[in-house]
Order: sequence, then structure tokens, then C-alpha cells
Amino acid sequence: MWTDASADPPRCPGSGGAGRPADPLPDGWPHGRALCPQCLRFVPLEDGRLTEHDTASADDAPGEVERRITWLNEHGW
Repeated sequence: MWTDASADPPRCPGSGGAGRPADPLPDGWPHGRALCPQCLRFVPLEDGRLTEHDTASADDAPGEVERRITWLNEHGW
């Protein structure tokens, strides 16, 4: 049985890594955020580094997953 005690920590190992703003879609999305190579989520940058983030979040804005799929289909990873 899966328990929190044996679960991976929620913090993404890509947190703090170097990043650059991802190429935007025509409407500007992802609005200057960078694609994390570890979890494939778009996260803000601070001084050229990916901000601390979790590998998944129930707090993603509505449509975030769909926009990420669209971006990945247009730009690849």
C-alpha cells in the first residue's frame, strides 16, 4: 500500500536549475515562464533559475494542462 512516508518528496528536482523563458504561443502563453526539464511544467524564473516548485499541483489554473499540451505539440520538448 502506498503511504506518504514512502512517497517521493513533492518538490521537483529541477527547482533551482538554470532556465530561460519558453518560446511563446501566439497569445503570449506561457508568459515568460520556463519549461522545467524534470517535470515538464512551466514555472517562473528568478535570476535565470527555475523557482522552487512541486512536480504536480492541484492548484494549476484552469486550462493550464491543455495549454501545456498545446505548447508541447507546437514546440516539442
